[in-house]
Amino acid sequence: MGAAQIRWGGSDILGEVAAEATHGLRDALHAAVLPLGLPGSGPVRERREILLHQIDDYLVPRLAEPDRPLLIVVGGPTGVGKSTIVNTLVGQGVTQSGLIRPTTRSPVLIHHPADSAWFARDGILTAFDRVDHTTDDPQVLQLVPTTAVPRGTALLDAPDFDSIDDANRRLATRLLAAADMWLFVTSANRYADQVPWHQLDVARQRDTPLMVVLNRIQPEDLEVVSTDLVRQLNRRGIGRGKVVVVEHGQVSDGLLQTTQVDAIRGAIEDLSAAPSIRREIAAQCVAGALREAGKVADEVAAAAGDQVQAVGELLRIADTTYDTAQARLTRAAGDGSVLRGALLARWHELVGTDAQLTTAELMQRVRDRGAALAPGQRREQLDAIELALDLALEALVLEHAEQAAAATSDALRTTPYGAALLDWSDDDLARPGRTLAARCRSAVAAWRRELGAGAAGVDESGTAARLLSLALAVGALTGPGAVANARHSLDAMLRDLLALERDRYLQPVMTWGLTPDAPHRVRGARRAIDHVVGGPAERKVPA
Repeated sequence: MGAAQIRWGGSDILGEVAAEATHGLRDALHAAVLPLGLPGSGPVRERREILLHQIDDYLVPRLAEPDRPLLIVVGGPTGVGKSTIVNTLVGQGVTQSGLIRPTTRSPVLIHHPADSAWFARDGILTAFDRVDHTTDDPQVLQLVPTTAVPRGTALLDAPDFDSIDDANRRLATRLLAAADMWLFVTSANRYADQVPWHQLDVARQRDTPLMVVLNRIQPEDLEVVSTDLVRQLNRRGIGRGKVVVVEHGQVSDGLLQTTQVDAIRGAIEDLSAAPSIRREIAAQCVAGALREAGKVADEVAAAAGDQVQAVGELLRIADTTYDTAQARLTRAAGDGSVLRGALLARWHELVGTDAQLTTAELMQRVRDRGAALAPGQRREQLDAIELALDLALEALVLEHAEQAAAATSDALRTTPYGAALLDWSDDDLARPGRTLAARCRSAVAAWRRELGAGAAGVDESGTAARLLSLALAVGALTGPGAVANARHSLDAMLRDLLALERDRYLQPVMTWGLTPDAPHRVRGARRAIDHVVGGPAERKVPA
């Protein structure tokens, strides 16, 4: 098979179909956020984040430029002489080493000067800034151009993945996921540790070509340790990688004084001389990464489905409590209880009677009384009644909103994840919204104006319209004598006010970015990845 077309699952693994499927998976994963702390969601959330980094750091740029230089990431546990190996390979001190630091504080990328354009900000690891000097900033790549690294290859010295610093461990994991090949450095004292083997298992799962360097080994331990190391590699199915043994030796100016590192240098030079092998290695790594991405996508889709269901349950709780509050508010607004105390007395004074009147009688009496009252007296009485009516309705709405918010908060906190919704919002969702009182006053005033505009004829004065709007409002609030249109518009106003209160519980969900179709989108993206990679690849590329 020619190097130009390396196929898995019927598709060119380094072609446009794979690139489109990868972009689709990235978009689907971004939409499948996991905001709630549901059981098991934490590890899936972490694997999703790692995969998104790998897509942006490695898969997208590799698929965009399949022939870019091969990135060999040098990784290993703390204290195994990893940076010394790198410096010896390059022939100069390009990366910090020694006991003064527990980790490589920032990644160092060493490449041939002619390959510099490949490692600009729009290449691999685009989230990292680039510098040309030593730095302790873990969010930058220190670029070191040197002819000691042959063209078509590059070395990336990563932090120790068993560092005592969490950030450095995460950074090491992220950089290893961006590798076309791993140069795994361990020692006689560290090769049996659990953490290194976990990372080697990751390499096996991703089908990443591997070179293992057993460093700092005493000559008398060479046969026993190297034999055991190879046995363990074979047992885990990763024995096909090259194993290089570097005996404990003298270090001068940060460089090992030994020729045993030449085996590593020779392997890198062989890759430099074989573009077709480099491309096949890249294809193997992409295929392995995409197969693993499909497994993570399955986990994310299932977790996102649980999240969508949980969010739906939370919102249904809010819907139920606010529907109940809405029904109570509507009943209270029409049972006549709003018209009481000073408001009722002022209204009887305005209409000149406390007798129960039909709507038609009330309207006629308001017209007659309005004509009989002096203009100043009419305005004074209207101002007082309108204010009292507005405050009474506002108090009624606030009372029911307070009950609804408290009931919703109590109900949500009885669920295992309702607190996440309540605590996410800057608003206190256990109480009515801070703007509800102002919105209520504005809505009631607008409702009265609409009643007056609809009731007043072309010959009616502004005062007459206010009187008629009050009559219609009172009719809507007195139950048996309610005016149908006025009552309908009152119910609509109250429903809108409480609906906005209920929508406060939706706002945090909207900021999460989780949509109901998120699980479906991830599964669809996973199927596209399956089309590209098919089943596990049988090809094994020599490292």
